[in-house]
Amino acid sequence: MSGSKSASWRLMSLATRLLIAVLVAAALGFPIFVWSLARDPSDPKPADAIVVLTGGEERLPAAVKLLQAHKGKRLLISGVHPETTREKLLEVVGGDAALFACCVDLGRSAGSTIGNAGETAAWVAENNYDSIIVVTANYHMPRTLIELQAAAPDVHFVPYPVFPEGMQLKQWWRDPQATGVLIAEYGKYLAAVARVKAVTTLGLEHTVVAPPPTIEHGSTAPASATTTQSAGAQSK
Repeated sequence: MSGSKSASWRLMSLATRLLIAVLVAAALGFPIFVWSLARDPSDPKPADAIVVLTGGEERLPAAVKLLQAHKGKRLLISGVHPETTREKLLEVVGGDAALFACCVDLGRSAGSTIGNAGETAAWVAENNYDSIIVVTANYHMPRTLIELQAAAPDVHFVPYPVFPEGMQLKQWWRDPQATGVLIAEYGKYLAAVARVKAVTTLGLEHTVVAPPPTIEHGSTAPASATTTQSAGAQSK
């Protein structure tokens, strides 16, 4: 075997071993990821405001209840579908119509968790908030916090997980659907960790790959804010 072929073989062998090691580490990390997910409701201390990511039926009512309980001054619903009106949201979610009209802002530009992070960061900067309660599904929370912290590193994000009925973590391995959702989310979580870590290590600026944030403000929006609407999509 020539020297060049021998070197290529050693390089391929090393790459294969590294790939196997990464796959094994990822596989071992999956049960740890599932074990770390929240299983019980929490009672967060009041923060400056609240943000909820669309994508699950339990999320919006939970966020509105936090607003009604004065856990935050305003609520951002991030990832609102372009055809969903404020009136329709109130009809689905319920609650105090006056509070919903004045203190709930609708983000209409996010179509992904990365987009949610950019939308939230813009909203936080506009209002000069320092602390935010984050409402999303328990299995989605780890990735959400990574993206939010990358987009707004100086803000304190407080997790408030909700628990979808179809996602029972006690014996998740017996439910193929739950297992599939968890595996998919774990893969997205690892990808987010790797991307954010790479950007941080290389000293690059975090960029949000999404349309410019568009916020439809409630009736008591800051004077500098403009009420606009644009296409958006529900976040998954």
